[in-house]
Amino acid sequence: MQDEYVKVAGRNPVKEALKSGKNINKIYVAEGETDHGLSMIIKDAMEKGIYVQRTDRRKMDSMTGGAAHQGIIAMCSPIEFCDVNDILSYADELNEKPFIVMLDGVTDSRNAGAIIRSAYCAGAHGVIIAKRRSAALNEGVYKASAGSVEYIRIAQVANLAQTMEALQKKGLFAVCCDMDGENYHDIDYDMPLIVIAGAEGEGISRVIKNKADFSASIPMKGKLDSLNTAVACGIVLFEAARQRG
Repeated sequence: MQDEYVKVAGRNPVKEALKSGKNINKIYVAEGETDHGLSMIIKDAMEKGIYVQRTDRRKMDSMTGGAAHQGIIAMCSPIEFCDVNDILSYADELNEKPFIVMLDGVTDSRNAGAIIRSAYCAGAHGVIIAKRRSAALNEGVYKASAGSVEYIRIAQVANLAQTMEALQKKGLFAVCCDMDGENYHDIDYDMPLIVIAGAEGEGISRVIKNKADFSASIPMKGKLDSLNTAVACGIVLFEAARQRG
């Protein structure tokens, strides 16, 4: 069993999981931790009927592979994915043009989490990831997303290119974050939109790039020619959010 759950580690991620109503099976708290902030999280969990277990900090270190947990770990049921059409329906309910983020080969959990966080904060209606060649939605993604995976719709699909084409046929325009594209400021994002983030190092896959409507590039100064994929995607997302109002 523990492997059947997603471990959400750290105070803010656990607070967000509690706030969102995430299905939490159990919360582990390090023995000897008694500060006010942690006590408030424990109180909230117990009021929700969630079992809280005190345990040895070394065991918790082992549970997270040595990653920082701030004395608290929540064992959550795995995320429930939605259908792509659910994302479109949500945009329709809000009477807004669809705004979707697609992760093309992003395998690093920190980058995937950061992109999901930016997508949520920029007002995107949902995120699409592939069943293969994508970061697993594990505790690393939860932590990097600051809990935003609890609030944004996430669809998992077998084929990103086919999904993108299907959305284009429904009137959405696909914009790749790509260093060979046009200046990201010059693109009109106030339209039914898919913003695509590429893999670390490799960038956007050729099939996606060839089928996309636009490629957005961020002008660079200095000796480096590219940004981290999560940073680049975040810049484009917030420019899109600014234009869309």
